[in-house]
Amino acid sequence: MTFFHLNQTLYAVAIAWNANMDLNAVEQLKNVLSSMSFEKDQIIYEEGEPTGDGYILSIGKVRLFKKAGDGKLTEKQTVNSMQVFGVWNSILGNNVRLFTARALEKSSVLIIPKATLNKKLSTLDPFLRLLFRQALTNNESFE
Repeated sequence: MTFFHLNQTLYAVAIAWNANMDLNAVEQLKNVLSSMSFEKDQIIYEEGEPTGDGYILSIGKVRLFKKAGDGKLTEKQTVNSMQVFGVWNSILGNNVRLFTARALEKSSVLIIPKATLNKKLSTLDPFLRLLFRQALTNNESFE
């Protein structure tokens, strides 16, 4: 398998995991994670803020935006129910958020504390962490 194909495979795995989170796992997480609700058009976090908690969107729809050179926000990705967002910066080792997240409709999230993300990442095999970082670096729409 070439390096290119390995990156494609990792990218596909990350998308599949992100898009098809097991509903049973989400139900279990509801028992241990805090939740928060957002109204339509409410900002969840802004580009340039220090990285923080990650989120699992339990209900609703969220859009990720990036500032263009002219300062206007450009749409990058839509997050749907049962998808994870706001965690990829931790994997990449960034200190600030690369996107702005805004609720497109009334939405509810489960909060993955930053400390939990950091703990999980610290136990991740260094080789896998490197592969994820390389795959995600090649696709700027992840956060």
